[in-house]
Amino acid sequence: MALSQENEARLLRLLDEREIHDVLVRYCRGVDRCDRELMASCYHDDAVDDHGNWQVSGAEAAQHIYDLVKPGSGSAMHFLGNVRIEVEGDSAFTESYLLAFRSSGTGERDTTRTRAVRFIDRFTRRDGAWRISERVVADEWNRVDEVVEVMADTGKFRYGSKDRDDPVYAIRRGPVARRPAGKT
Repeated sequence: MALSQENEARLLRLLDEREIHDVLVRYCRGVDRCDRELMASCYHDDAVDDHGNWQVSGAEAAQHIYDLVKPGSGSAMHFLGNVRIEVEGDSAFTESYLLAFRSSGTGERDTTRTRAVRFIDRFTRRDGAWRISERVVADEWNRVDEVVEVMADTGKFRYGSKDRDDPVYAIRRGPVARRPAGKT
């Protein structure tokens, strides 16, 4: 069954939206896992990223962000919420709502920073690949809370890591799940 021109155009727009959404999700994983290569794959080299308190080119973005969140005791998590994608040919405009969490500890005082932001992006498709050409971060609110209690590490929970040892990478190398007690 052949698609009508209208349905073919709608299908192609949906594929474009899906590819753009994938870039947004890859960016979040890249930041949270300190994966420079993954972050770099989200930007055109001549892109501009204006986070408000810093501005860099796309070619510099991955290293700059890595230097801010590099592996260490603190952890981060980006939660991507509402995403609006408007495709216009080989350009697209997005508005993405995010909650970004970052924990840090000084030994005496542990804190969690929560930041509610919107990524306002211009994407362009070049050589068949959608990437960020311009990003402006609009802060809605942010706060730092002191952590009153930290759960003791009993070994029962598996924690993420900011490197290639994280389970999201490790599972591709082989079994990661622990076997239930008494099972082989």
